Amino acid sequence: MTKKLTLLLILISVLLFNCDKKQSELEFEQSVVYEIFPALMDSLHYDFRLKPPRPPKPIFNEKGEIIGSDTTGIAKALADYRKRKTELKADSIKLVIAIKDSVYSLEMKEREQLLKHFSKYNLILDSNDLSIEYRIDLEKLKAEDKLEFKYRSEFPKGSNIWKKEYDFYLNETTSLSRIQFDSTKSFGILNSGMGCGKLCGTGVRVFIRKVNGKWIIDEIIVNEIS
Repeated sequence: MTKKLTLLLILISVLLFNCDKKQSELEFEQSVVYEIFPALMDSLHYDFRLKPPRPPKPIFNEKGEIIGSDTTGIAKALADYRKRKTELKADSIKLVIAIKDSVYSLEMKEREQLLKHFSKYNLILDSNDLSIEYRIDLEKLKAEDKLEFKYRSEFPKGSNIWKKEYDFYLNETTSLSRIQFDSTKSFGILNSGMGCGKLCGTGVRVFIRKVNGKWIIDEIIVNEIS
């Protein structure tokens, strides 16, 4: 009886230790997400009220070959664009971004991209289970003052999100994946992106690394566009 009780206590201790370890690793990952989030938004966010200036029109010869560009009015268009950008940045309207409530798992193929991107460091992948999804804490999402975040679940499903009228300006949708770290937890990769309409969106790979104790974005690569 004593031996059985001892084995039971050992088993419980092991389970509690593993549970605490998983929780600690998950908390570490969450801290990294919230640390890099401001820089990620700086890179991905765009005020879609701002229409880009038209590009120069191509000039064709009789054979249909491009021989130059018509830059008439381009200088004025650029000036108007800059003026409008300054006006929008200064106004009081909040740009709402609907973010997927929880992070999603990272595909295996994306993990190999981490090794490829940082190949000169001969990384070894961390063996953590990335299938667990955790809810994002909106209070910890920091970004420029004009941005406001709401859970995606508060909106209509699918493309219907863009069909409804709101008493605020819905600018974009976004989401975040789990992070695959290397074994030293000095390098990582996650997926993210921005959606701006039914057929308007971009998916990206985000490579991150730790430099002087701070997490920074090493590079963002577009891997999907619509």
